[in-house]
Amino acid sequence: MRIAIPLADGDVAPHVGHCRSYLIADVEDGKVVHTEEVANPGHGPGGPPPVFLANQGVNLVLAWGIPQHARELFRRHGVEYIVGCHGEARRVLQDYLAGTLKLTDQGLEGDGCSCH
Repeated sequence: MRIAIPLADGDVAPHVGHCRSYLIADVEDGKVVHTEEVANPGHGPGGPPPVFLANQGVNLVLAWGIPQHARELFRRHGVEYIVGCHGEARRVLQDYLAGTLKLTDQGLEGDGCSCH
């Protein structure tokens, strides 16, 4: 399984498409076997971020906010997602794998980002 998390200075970025990079983790048997940080191409080469991540082999995105149009693109490309993730990205990844991930909806409906 490949998991992607949008990054902002090591934390989960507030918007999946407006981050500088993604932490991409390869997971086998519930354990992280490899991680890499991959630059977000924006809407340039590789397509918009949901298409880019799907082309990277990502199966799951752990994010704070994902707008509706991006959610649809993820669905069309078979990429699952979880919204409401917050905090340090590597901790979010470990909490997800441990089954202890805590989500928030604080701010997801405001802020003009249509991420709810």
